[in-house]
Amino acid sequence: MASRKALDSPDAYVVAWIAALPIERASAEAMLDEQHAVPTGFTRNQNDGNVYTWGCIGEHNIVIASLPAGVYGTTSAATTASSLLASLPSIRIGLLVGIGGGIARPDEDHDIRLGDVVVSQPDGATGGVCQYDLFKAKSDDIRELKGFLGRPPTVLLHALASIQAEHERKDSKIPLFLQEMLKKNPKMGKKSKKNPGYCHQGFQNDRFFKAPSSHVPGPDCRGCDAADEVHRDPRDTTDPDIHYGIIASGNTLIKDAAARDRILADVGQDCICFEMEAAGLMNHFPCLVIRGICDYADSHKNDQWQRYASATAAAYAKELLAYVPVADVQETKKALEVLRSVQQKIDDVHRMTIETKTTTDTVESYLRANHIKIWLRPPDPSTNANHARTLRHEGTGTWLLDHPVFQSWLSRPYRHLWLHGLAGCGKTILSATVLDHLRKDLSRLVLSFFFDFSDSTKQTVDGMLRSLAFQLYQSEPGSAGLLDASFQAHRGGRDQPTTKTLEDVVVKMLAIQKKGYIVLDALDESTTWGEVIQWMEKVVSRTELGDVRLICTSRPESELSRRIPRLFGNKNCLPLDKQAVNADIRSWVTAQLSQRPDFLEKPLSHDLLEQIRREIGDGADGMFRWAFCQLDTLARCRHEAAMETALASLPISLGETYRRMIENIPRELAHDAIRLLQFLVHSDWPLDLTDAKEIIATQIEIESPGFDIKRRLFCETDILDYCPGLVTIVDANNGKKLHLAHFSVKEYLLGEDQFKITAASIAITKTCLAYLAGINPSHRKIQRDFPMVHRAAAFWVSHAMLAQDSEAVQATIRFLEEEATFQLWTRLSEPDGYFDNIPGFQGGSRLYYACLLGLVAAARYFIDKGAGVNAQGGVYGNALQAASMLGHQEIVQLLLDKGADINAQGGYFNNALQAAIYIGHQEIIQLLLDNGADINAQGGYSSNAPQAATYINHQEFLQILLDKCAGIDAQGGHSSNALQTASNIRHLNIIELLLNKGAAVNAQGGKYSNALQAASLKGNQAIVQLLLDNGAAINAQGGKYGNALQAASFRGHQEVVQLLLDNGAAINAQGGTYSNALQAASFRGHQEVVQLLLDRGADVNAQGYKRSSALQTASFFGYKEIVQLLLDKGADVNAQGGKYGNALLAALFGGHQEVVQLLLDRGADVNAQGYQRSSALQTASFFGYNEVVQLLPDKGADVNAQGGNFATSLEGVLERGHQEIVRQLLDKGADVNAQSGNFATFLEGALERGHQEIVRLLLDKVAEAI
Repeated sequence: MASRKALDSPDAYVVAWIAALPIERASAEAMLDEQHAVPTGFTRNQNDGNVYTWGCIGEHNIVIASLPAGVYGTTSAATTASSLLASLPSIRIGLLVGIGGGIARPDEDHDIRLGDVVVSQPDGATGGVCQYDLFKAKSDDIRELKGFLGRPPTVLLHALASIQAEHERKDSKIPLFLQEMLKKNPKMGKKSKKNPGYCHQGFQNDRFFKAPSSHVPGPDCRGCDAADEVHRDPRDTTDPDIHYGIIASGNTLIKDAAARDRILADVGQDCICFEMEAAGLMNHFPCLVIRGICDYADSHKNDQWQRYASATAAAYAKELLAYVPVADVQETKKALEVLRSVQQKIDDVHRMTIETKTTTDTVESYLRANHIKIWLRPPDPSTNANHARTLRHEGTGTWLLDHPVFQSWLSRPYRHLWLHGLAGCGKTILSATVLDHLRKDLSRLVLSFFFDFSDSTKQTVDGMLRSLAFQLYQSEPGSAGLLDASFQAHRGGRDQPTTKTLEDVVVKMLAIQKKGYIVLDALDESTTWGEVIQWMEKVVSRTELGDVRLICTSRPESELSRRIPRLFGNKNCLPLDKQAVNADIRSWVTAQLSQRPDFLEKPLSHDLLEQIRREIGDGADGMFRWAFCQLDTLARCRHEAAMETALASLPISLGETYRRMIENIPRELAHDAIRLLQFLVHSDWPLDLTDAKEIIATQIEIESPGFDIKRRLFCETDILDYCPGLVTIVDANNGKKLHLAHFSVKEYLLGEDQFKITAASIAITKTCLAYLAGINPSHRKIQRDFPMVHRAAAFWVSHAMLAQDSEAVQATIRFLEEEATFQLWTRLSEPDGYFDNIPGFQGGSRLYYACLLGLVAAARYFIDKGAGVNAQGGVYGNALQAASMLGHQEIVQLLLDKGADINAQGGYFNNALQAAIYIGHQEIIQLLLDNGADINAQGGYSSNAPQAATYINHQEFLQILLDKCAGIDAQGGHSSNALQTASNIRHLNIIELLLNKGAAVNAQGGKYSNALQAASLKGNQAIVQLLLDNGAAINAQGGKYGNALQAASFRGHQEVVQLLLDNGAAINAQGGTYSNALQAASFRGHQEVVQLLLDRGADVNAQGYKRSSALQTASFFGYKEIVQLLLDKGADVNAQGGKYGNALLAALFGGHQEVVQLLLDRGADVNAQGYQRSSALQTASFFGYNEVVQLLPDKGADVNAQGGNFATSLEGVLERGHQEIVRQLLDKGADVNAQSGNFATFLEGALERGHQEIVRLLLDKVAEAI
């Protein structure tokens, strides 16, 4: 072999490549273009135990360093890096290259496969690597973040950007480098039982399983349940994909899907890979992490992929280095210099972390709260309270705090309090005053909610409950568990809670706290105030909430004045004291005159100031809002005469005040101001200030309407000049918002013609369309440059149907007809919902969307232009179904008149009649029926018309269909027929109608086979009885649950089970998923039903689900009480059969050690073989159950029994490396020299798997024997 050259100095090496495992080092060395000898002058630091390989790739001189043999983890990695830099201070950048566990989420665009490459890339919040065991466990299952990790060197990040751009145009060179590797190193391509080689292992060996599916013990996944495997689209090449993102690193080997998902939840990052060295390097050595994916960080066996994965990672590293300029590396700071500055920053951060810990509490609790917040989307009452505080003058409102009624409420003789007063008297400001007063005592639980006319999320009882629930969650840890449990019960936040659920949770959370105050402002601004009062009635009536106190404010509306006094008591209803309010107004006016700049800058005479105080302060008659508006008007007066004129003609009411304000808007601003007010009056949410600017910049009164960027306001607060006194700017959590200044403003404007819905809809539609028409669809940064684009795309849709003047209609038609604007709108608005994002989904035509939106004139225009009335496309299939679904009767008639096929098939509901029935549009249903709609047409979501009517519980529609001879027993769909549908969703009235009309009570088909099984599953006793009374076959077989008794037993409906048994249900009937009723009840842990079935003669040893017994099922799931009950009733503790073979093995696989103890105490055979001929001791060893392994030999288990998946108990340990289990087995006499299944001996297996501590333990044992 030719001698290798040695470079003149170790300083020539500036790139370090760290490989943890021998296979990773082999792949790294195989990628070198040239291997060097040790450089001249290299002196190893005395503490450096690393082994180095020297060489080059391209122009880069590289040193490869490995971790100590058999050792891995962040600590060893850090030691390797520190030693490397001590011996080679010239190193400037590093690569950590090797294997890792992929975090595959195919549904979230992370379709990671074995052999793919993952590269760490910063995301703004992390440096590309997040250490998952930096979360320190504390009491109460709380965890806190202990630190964070640095970023890769800039030169490597630049290279990442370059290579990613290149890969957008050209294929990666990884396959080429792998071919070269195998050509130069033929042995790496050879396969054997122990060495599968450094080549792709075949798609058939890449299997990804759902969590929490566990690996069935064995060398591969052939025994694992195929039903748990995730289906992924096949790839057409073995070339690896490259993924960039966050890598999770730590000292814990992740080989369990549940642990993987738990760690991901802790970290809170969108991680795509697990590994065990990077976290040790990132703060000791500036490097990039590159990982080849060898498994999915779960328990399933994929060891054969490790060598190939190490090779793909190494090949990527080689390719990347071609994008790293040598000159740039030389200019990069040396790693040691970087680390010194990083260490200082880390010290600073640690100090800051300690100082702020009292406010941050823990990272985990923050993440959990954030998940709850995203789920609930609670309205934030603090924005209302904060705005009220900006309007409050110091010292005002103290009269209320000192009032005897308020003091009685505060000191608890009075439980609840209602403050009521006329519009504009300052109730919201008083609410903020009360809130601040209550919160001075930090020990109090104080909640609040401000109903708000300008924000639809703050107008309902649902919004109030969401807000109160989240405030309780944040304020009181003692009750937070209730909301956490509800979050989990709603599939981890994927489902939304009902208002009833929220109500129950809030009451339970309040009950835990026992004492608290709730401030509810502006009940009259709620659109569901009747429901709010109903909720208040429940709070008042609940004895466990006796110390929860309500204080609410509103106008004295007639219904509120009738119901609240009855609820609270007359003495607890306090009208606002007009004299006290007037005193506050006078104080506020005086302060304004002496502090407000636009009064101070005017040389006002003493007499004029006194006149203002008198006219405004004394003339307000208890209305703060009136006084505010008059001062605002006076402040804009340009001379004394104008002020005197204004004072001499003050309006007598708020309505008159607002009329004058609108009349006084400068002419050049009037059109824009009116449009702005129209948007504010008819928007369900406050306008962003940026939206308001866009509205002003969009002209619709000119010949060519459109958006003009030159009309954007320089200063966003100038928006107030357009509608002085009528609008206000409010600081919200998500930016500044423009509101109408007061509820009374909206009430006044709605009484004026130009602000009523029809006139406003015309202006809103024309504005939005003109704005969107000026946007080029190919513009790359639409959202940034046109901030109102998404809201405009949605807003015109909700108003266009009402905007029926000719100009608005023509604008709408032009917008839909133009290709550019039509495509822009469909892309932004997604009118077909999530279907628009499904690959291959065919959107609708212009006519379809005109019919969907209810645009009669546009629909007629497109039809006249030749649009096909029966054209297919869109989620509802055709225009007629879309119009029927949305209730646009005039358009339905138009389409029918123009020849639309009334029975056209396709779309979500399959035909127009089903769509109209499902939504409940009676006039359209009748219209379709009168025009010949086929009442027996099959297909679509509801399968047929009778099922659609049944589903929505519309008896009248169903009666009409049946009177027209609709097929009452028509088959199809999830529930097969109308009777089964009604039974499934518990519509008793529909069932009675169907049975009276002759529905076949025993009709078969669908998921539940028959109506009785569906009703039994849902547990409605009255429906079950009705079906039985009408001849339902009680033992009819079929469907998922086999029979009605099994269905009721599965769900734990004890009363229904009793009813069925009393009516002759066969208690031991076999069939269905769970085979018999006892097995079904045991599967779900319904102890009372199990007891009932056994008392009524159920066969305790009947084989059922997957050939197991009820005892085996209960043992697997850990239902200890049911296990005890079954054994007491004679269950055979050693019965064989089923997936796990016997109850003892089932309990072990389920992880329920208390059940194991119970079974052993009741005589379970400790040496009986079960799953794949494994014994209990082998299984316990595999899972690491220390106490059970200690117990079983004492109960007679043969510690050296041969056979089964692991051959011996000792081999069972190899899978997961449980050192303490090995010690116990050896102490119990395990033979270390016994043949060990896949290995010649257990020692060989431990060495192969890298369990160094176990190897030492074995050697010590051998030494003792000698």
